[in-house]
Amino acid sequence: MFKIKDKLFDIQHAYLDAFINSDHQLVFGLQIKAVGKDKVPDGQDEDPSDLFFPDDELFFNSEILLKINPNEIENWQDIAGRTIEWENYPEDEQEPHALFYVYEHYGVYNAKIEFKKSEEKIIVSIKAVCDIYSGEIFSDNLPLEVETEVDFYGILCGKGTTEEQCLKRVGPYLNVDTLQYALSKYGVSVMVPHHTNLETNLLILGDY
Repeated sequence: MFKIKDKLFDIQHAYLDAFINSDHQLVFGLQIKAVGKDKVPDGQDEDPSDLFFPDDELFFNSEILLKINPNEIENWQDIAGRTIEWENYPEDEQEPHALFYVYEHYGVYNAKIEFKKSEEKIIVSIKAVCDIYSGEIFSDNLPLEVETEVDFYGILCGKGTTEEQCLKRVGPYLNVDTLQYALSKYGVSVMVPHHTNLETNLLILGDY
């Protein structure tokens, strides 16, 4: 489910990625893409500026959402039960934050993001406020609600990083026996879960 105000959108992908920051923390980000479901109006009674058409792409983008210290978790699924909240978009962008994009990027605020476990799946639940400025109906202070399964696409280790170097970096944060080494099409080293479909992993395809 991906809803803004009273309008639903189709989710195209929802995934977590991660990197290790200079403070020696594993930092998870969250990327969600959705598209509009409205049909292009063929009458004169609808104002196109107040509608999202099928080719309108919406992005929830958080490069820094959850910070994990060494030996805090063993598997990425252990983030279940975590909640991240903020009111105003933080001035310090090293703090958890998110951007929402339709036609331009705007900060997400009054956000509450929860990770929950459902059987073997991890579900993210988002309640927040966003701005779009698309006509009078979809302008600012719009309630955003998302609840969807998320996958983990892997930890970015950097260009030219060897498998041995990746294992050494990631070892303090996650059980490396559950991960495998891969290279993106741009030569960026990524540690991905063993079950990963490399043909659909956007980090490997370089489409992130």
